[in-house]
Amino acid sequence: MNKKVFRLVWCVIAVSMILCGYSKKGKDMTGNVDIYVESTDKAMYTPGDDIAIKLQMHNNKAKKIKKAKLITEIYHLGNIVYTDKKGINLDKKEEKRIECNWVAPYEDYKGYMACFYLVDKKGRRISTIATVGIDVSSDWVKFPRYGYVCEYDENQDVDTKIEQMNRFHINGIEYYDWHALHHEPLPDYVTRDNLGVWEDWAGRKIYGNTVKAYIDKAHSKNMVNMAYNMIYAATDSLVKNFENTDIDASKWQLFFKEDSDRGSGEFTFHMGTSPSGNGNLFFMNPLNQEWQNYIFAQENHIFDVIDFDGWHGDTVGDWGPMVTADGEPLGYDENGEPIYCVKDTYKEFLDSAKEALGDKYLSFNPVGAQGIEEANKSDVDVLYTEFWPWDSDRNGVGYNTYNSLVTEVERSMQDSIDKSFDQKGKSLTVKAYINYNLTTGEMNPAGVLLCDAAVYAAGGNRLEIGNGDHMLHKEYYPEDDVLMSEDLKQDMMNMADFVVAYENILRDGQVPTTNKVVIDGYASTSDGQSDTIWTHTKEDDEYEIVHLINLLGTDNEWRDENGNKSEPTSVENITVKYYTDKEITEAYLASYSIDDGMSNTLSYETGEDGDGRYIEFIVPSLEYWDMIYMR
Repeated sequence: MNKKVFRLVWCVIAVSMILCGYSKKGKDMTGNVDIYVESTDKAMYTPGDDIAIKLQMHNNKAKKIKKAKLITEIYHLGNIVYTDKKGINLDKKEEKRIECNWVAPYEDYKGYMACFYLVDKKGRRISTIATVGIDVSSDWVKFPRYGYVCEYDENQDVDTKIEQMNRFHINGIEYYDWHALHHEPLPDYVTRDNLGVWEDWAGRKIYGNTVKAYIDKAHSKNMVNMAYNMIYAATDSLVKNFENTDIDASKWQLFFKEDSDRGSGEFTFHMGTSPSGNGNLFFMNPLNQEWQNYIFAQENHIFDVIDFDGWHGDTVGDWGPMVTADGEPLGYDENGEPIYCVKDTYKEFLDSAKEALGDKYLSFNPVGAQGIEEANKSDVDVLYTEFWPWDSDRNGVGYNTYNSLVTEVERSMQDSIDKSFDQKGKSLTVKAYINYNLTTGEMNPAGVLLCDAAVYAAGGNRLEIGNGDHMLHKEYYPEDDVLMSEDLKQDMMNMADFVVAYENILRDGQVPTTNKVVIDGYASTSDGQSDTIWTHTKEDDEYEIVHLINLLGTDNEWRDENGNKSEPTSVENITVKYYTDKEITEAYLASYSIDDGMSNTLSYETGEDGDGRYIEFIVPSLEYWDMIYMR
């Protein structure tokens, strides 16, 4: 049978010829003016909020532009929900900044794409297109977008850093190593009226007014501020000097079980040389009631002094069976069975912590995703985990591939349904250090973008950008001086806009399916094998979704230690056959790397063969990640 010829309509509904960049006479005038989105005034908006979007435009022509109109269009998925026109005049070669405004709809937890372009008095488009994502959500826990800060000296440019993070729509900030010591986050002499200066374990000076300035600026952007601290760690001055305090902390400590192959004696880590003699971590039993009372009081003291919004709890992963100082189990489960592994204490500890924190948020990192099931089923507000490729999931499958991350994101969402406010599950924040061994140069885009594509397609989110416009590449956050290139930075902004605009079909109750996908002429797999096009399918009550993630010419391991991962081989005009028993009435293509993230109507034909009913369409290009969603 001859191949069918299909056509992709490269336009957004209702503005097709204009957005394609052609005038009525066929002459391309879209390069006359360049338009860029500088910023939105907030990272997310409460329904009914006033929204301000700052644009930059530059007249590339050596003549004036008179009586042009700036067109504003706001989309929810493929549908226009708001339009506006504003008169614009530009002198020759003029650069102009302008603010556009919109009132957020009253429907909560919705993502939008704002689109801007100029037309002349004849209605011909004479500019590039600028787009930006807008999140209308009254609370960050539905669609968390985590970032970080890690520098607190006296001369920090706080405003610039928060503005940069705001452009990536980061709505929750982890304050890494902001505190003095894990067991004493704030020294006694620090008060709300006199924040003063303190030192962390490494001797870095932390200026209280700098921390406060970050928080105040972040609050103005509707960002949530989370105070980092381990859930069960103390340093030398508590454990080794307990005779000088009212606390015998040695009673709270964890010790390796006698038959452990991971160590012996007390469970401790050496962090490094500390000028205050606090270079060692000692770990406490999370189920010890006295320890809980102590550390919860320390955390609540933070909130009395500094306007943090919650506690970001950390761990060091699973280190095998442990016992108390008396050689007893850490506690007992609901069936009366003894608990020896710290990872099995998480749910009880987190539920108690959430109760003690009251209206403050709680997020938590079960390192290596060890014990993640406990966290997923707890009262924690935001799910989060730091992956390492040598750890394994609950079924013994290693966390070394993109698919292993996808599986855990989707499983965590399913685990947490009963604990989510809308019964759709919680979106897991994935922390995975891509270019771990790099010490100089720039991040490798291939490793970064493929990992992001996999996690976002699964319904998760990433902690990787922070400290302004820096990117993490290892676990000690201040070592974040392997920077993004300008091109990668732009890709990350585009990705950030995309995941905000399409949050309602990325992580709003979608579930994975086993629908068959066949790509003519290319190897494809449903589990993300190397050197294939990965076809990951999902659905909700309204849409069926196909994510195409390009692994052609590259491998499927997320860890790119030395920054050597090859870019995937881009392909064009690929014919895709998607099998479904449901009647499809509309199909759209969207990608962070195509048409500024705008949805494009996709033409298709239907048919049936030995594998069942299908629709068939042509995808014009695949670089890293394309999404097809079908109503």
